[in-house]
Amino acid sequence: MEWTKEDFLVSTDNARLQLGVIHDYLTRSTWAAGIDEATVRNAVGNSLNFGLYDGGRQIGYARLITDYATFAYMADVFVIETYRGRGLGRWLVECMLDYPGIERYRRLLLATTTAAWLYEKLGFSKPDNPDLFWQVNRPDIYRK
Repeated sequence: MEWTKEDFLVSTDNARLQLGVIHDYLTRSTWAAGIDEATVRNAVGNSLNFGLYDGGRQIGYARLITDYATFAYMADVFVIETYRGRGLGRWLVECMLDYPGIERYRRLLLATTTAAWLYEKLGFSKPDNPDLFWQVNRPDIYRK
């Protein structure tokens, strides 16, 4: 699938993905600092990927971990710093939510500490019952 806006492109074509760009951003992100390239490659290989491009240059990324029927977890959403403030992050997530069939998923989840305001505008909300979700959380796993 592909979406275009001005000179920008969002694509689910894995052949377009630039693993170096994805790894470089994630390794310095707040949620995956220090992540190794093999782990990024494995995560990308097992996800529905959305690359954001300016011409041939990858400038953003997001992925869905999904069963393609009822559930998806949105992860690793980013736009590189020099392209922020143009609405591209919002557009990237809108494209993800426009993916065929996703409107029938029973649950879409994400975790964020920095952009709750953005996701709220796109229909996400805090869980009605916080006791519904449980986790094993290892925030510094890649720094070891």
